Amino acid sequence: MKLLLLSLLLFSLSVNSQIVINEINYNDAVGFETQDWVELYNNSTSSVDISNWVFKDNDDTHEFIIPNGTTMAPDSYLVLVQTLVDFQTFYPTVTPVLGDFTFGLSGLGELIRLFDNTGNLMDQVEYDEMAPWPTDPNGIGPTLELRNPNLDNALASSWNGSILPDGEHGTPGDENSTFLLSVDDFSSKIFSISPNPLKTKSEIIISTSSYPVTLEIYDVYGREVQKLNSNTNKFIVSKGNLSSGMYMLVLRTEQGSLVQEQKLIVH
Repeated sequence: MKLLLLSLLLFSLSVNSQIVINEINYNDAVGFETQDWVELYNNSTSSVDISNWVFKDNDDTHEFIIPNGTTMAPDSYLVLVQTLVDFQTFYPTVTPVLGDFTFGLSGLGELIRLFDNTGNLMDQVEYDEMAPWPTDPNGIGPTLELRNPNLDNALASSWNGSILPDGEHGTPGDENSTFLLSVDDFSSKIFSISPNPLKTKSEIIISTSSYPVTLEIYDVYGREVQKLNSNTNKFIVSKGNLSSGMYMLVLRTEQGSLVQEQKLIVH
């Protein structure tokens, strides 16, 4: 179990940020060479100033700094592109668009990351071109689309290849063609955490009738650092002695059966 948690944390960490990596174009179809691009989505009810936030791949020397004065309104999109000229050749009406980032995204899969202006990791996705990740975004035409911004975008099962008629070559600046209206239709979303990242305390709401339940908290080394029990649908996790970093939250039934795992970042 601890090895599994460590593997998940090291290789597929994802932060439940307001700003979500929502769509990825990492390998163009022949005849539709927009070059690489990534769509961000503001999954909140407030505007977020993302001035001087930094987009990177897995190489820390590859970075694109979002210009000063950039704010994302609630429920809005922003597309970061490798080459503005090429992207706008095929998508002349899509706005807002920012570029150029001077590095490409690998068609073999890689880690892409988003940091705020103080260097805090806000979101990341380590996609792959092979199953269980969708394989059709790898040069056939579709892009990699998140099925719902409330899903964990570290999980391959949270993504689909874009689909016709609206998503033949992706949906930059617009709702994804594979969008799920409700995460209730998707079994991987069992409990929610707010706020995440955690600065003082997080309230964890459990949407399952399997009570009583236990919440286990593991650090990046797979060590259990807290264990909480509840006979209701709610836990309160205080920062307390949790140092800054990533943690895995594991929800179990009283009999020990795994219900769900989610990730938590502590600032």
